[in-house]
Amino acid sequence: MRVISGYLKGRKLYFIKEKGIRLTKDIVREAIFDTLRGWIVGKRVIEIFAGIGALGIESISHGAKEVIFVEKDRRAVDLIKKNLKELGVSDKGVVKSGRVEDFIEEFKDLKYDIIIADPPYDYPEGKIKKILEKIVELNVINEEGIIVFEHSIKKKLPEVEGLEVYKTRKYGKSCVSYLRRKK
Repeated sequence: MRVISGYLKGRKLYFIKEKGIRLTKDIVREAIFDTLRGWIVGKRVIEIFAGIGALGIESISHGAKEVIFVEKDRRAVDLIKKNLKELGVSDKGVVKSGRVEDFIEEFKDLKYDIIIADPPYDYPEGKIKKILEKIVELNVINEEGIIVFEHSIKKKLPEVEGLEVYKTRKYGKSCVSYLRRKK
């Protein structure tokens, strides 16, 4: 697996191929960053359900100012740290080990520009809704910020007061929804 674009393009990413850790396909990563290209420069990003951190690292490769990675799998956390170190971008990433639900409060009023979420496809819809509600309630994302949410095409994102889906794209069995605050 490699970084697909930006100034780190072509650099190797260490990964684990096991049940419970689904790697975002290259075509999906490329599509997400085609959408964010240019806009992401200098932005503050949180990648929740980070896995090996590929989406957050792509954010750094495209000029993100800082990325917070949140992942509960200890092996994946170690790989995120290893990837950041090997790529020479450890100063741009902070890795949090634990459940996403346990960290949302920590981000209260910090007003991030982008939240990237790639939970397991079988993650309970009720928990996803609670996470999205907390993001809005605690002002984790700024007024112009966006949430990029990868999910199965079999599942629709839950409706959350204060958020709207403004774009959805399908890639095989994957779907990427882009959300923003309702004006």
